[in-house]
Amino acid sequence: MVKFTVLPLAAMAALASLAAANNCKTGLNYCGYNLLGIGNYGAQINGALETASQPTDDGHIHESLFHCNGGNNGDISFISYCGAGCKDGGSGNSDFC
Repeated sequence: MVKFTVLPLAAMAALASLAAANNCKTGLNYCGYNLLGIGNYGAQINGALETASQPTDDGHIHESLFHCNGGNNGDISFISYCGAGCKDGGSGNSDFC
């Protein structure tokens, strides 16, 4: 019986580490579309846009640049709207306008 209880605990620990891996990396800047691709950032993007008195339309959600403040929940803040499009900086690098 002990072996059967160890497996679910190991599976839960593995899933918890995967969930943590979906946070943004502290200090990097991200396009909205990249934040949506790495995790469930919809509500945080809308909140950051509203805090900065920005529209919450699809263009601003996807083409704005956000800073990853870090923390356990991957806290973000709005930097700017990229009118000419937000560019992917590549793995381990900040995105940019």
